[in-house]
Amino acid sequence: MGCSLAASLVDLKKELKRSVDPDYLFLEPSEMIVTSELRNVMAMGLRDLQYTVGPLITLVDAVSFGFNWEEREHLITGQIRGTDRVVLSRTDRVDQEEIERICRLLPVKPDDLLLLNPNDGKGLETLGRELLS
Repeated sequence: MGCSLAASLVDLKKELKRSVDPDYLFLEPSEMIVTSELRNVMAMGLRDLQYTVGPLITLVDAVSFGFNWEEREHLITGQIRGTDRVVLSRTDRVDQEEIERICRLLPVKPDDLLLLNPNDGKGLETLGRELLS
């Protein structure tokens, strides 16, 4: 994450704190950001504002995983390294064999990987609890 972009994020957080003072702020960074960069930017903001950084969650899209893994394995690994939770999303759109293949390829312990299926709610309650704890 470039310095100007990081500074802009910190400025945005300051403005939100002054104008809205939200209880929760969810950020969705560019898919080109690795977790360590995001943690560094979040720490920069702590110099001027007091807030708690909640869990950092990396979403892995089950549908586009094959292409993304081939093209960006190093980036995906960087996004997973240092994250609090990895969520495999849209598992309802791939078969069980593909889910198992993804699980084998991802550098994640099985207990740290949450499978998200919006059709049956699997994983949604767990994710909600983790976000709000």
